[in-house]
Amino acid sequence: MAEDAMFSEEEQVLMQAAKVAGDERYKDSPLRDEFMYLANQYKRLLRQVRRVISLSDKQQSSLSFELELAFESFIRTLVTTIDAKHKFTAGHSARVTEYVLFLGNKMGFSFEDMEVLKYAGLLHDIGKIGIPDAVLTKNGPFSPEERLIMNGHPALTGRILSGIRLPRNLREVPHMAECHHEKMDGTGYPYGLKGEDIPFFSRILAVGDVFDALTSRRDYPKYIDGKTLSAEPMSLYMAFAILAKDQNIHFDPTVVSVVLNHRTEFETMYQYLHANQAGWWLES
Repeated sequence: MAEDAMFSEEEQVLMQAAKVAGDERYKDSPLRDEFMYLANQYKRLLRQVRRVISLSDKQQSSLSFELELAFESFIRTLVTTIDAKHKFTAGHSARVTEYVLFLGNKMGFSFEDMEVLKYAGLLHDIGKIGIPDAVLTKNGPFSPEERLIMNGHPALTGRILSGIRLPRNLREVPHMAECHHEKMDGTGYPYGLKGEDIPFFSRILAVGDVFDALTSRRDYPKYIDGKTLSAEPMSLYMAFAILAKDQNIHFDPTVVSVVLNHRTEFETMYQYLHANQAGWWLES
């Protein structure tokens, strides 16, 4: 369809608007100025639509790519701001994202699924923006009341993301992100989902999230089999052992098997991410 034919009705509307605006009968109408404003806005919008349509396929593709880059840059900046509220969680979401993308790649995910996994990883802790600083940045173990508050952040993540008009291909991200603390045996939170009821991408997030928490410095001590350890990073050997031991309890064995089958590469990624945590991903 030729462009002139495509917009014939819109052009007729503008011609009719011009006739009305020039009609002496409406010269003194109190609505004339508002009518003219709306007509000019309509004309401006039509001109912009024509300009976009007139772009070549290559130009449209370039524009789409630029918009995608701008969107990802905004999300990464937002996530960094939240993570940086506490010095020990700075870079956490970016590292988790790299771990889960590694797993998705090894499992043969499509480009579209990798995009969903990427944004679920980046945004999984955005609910922490609603946690009081006195709890979020506390130096030391949480009290039972504080733990309850902290455990509310996944549900907050879901509510916050559900209120954002995400691109169509990312509409499942809110639910995937809010379920990253669910466990295979149903003892997780916020919904107590069990096994296959937990979105598969959330099960991938759970592995990446816990692995980074275990192998990074935190304010609070780490616990294994009822024993209290230090808050220092856990050894990779022990972290992998926990993933293996907690299969079918906390973690999906399908996901854990991918980690263990590619353990050397996973360790290399860990070393790189922590060696360059001062801002490596800002360049990506």
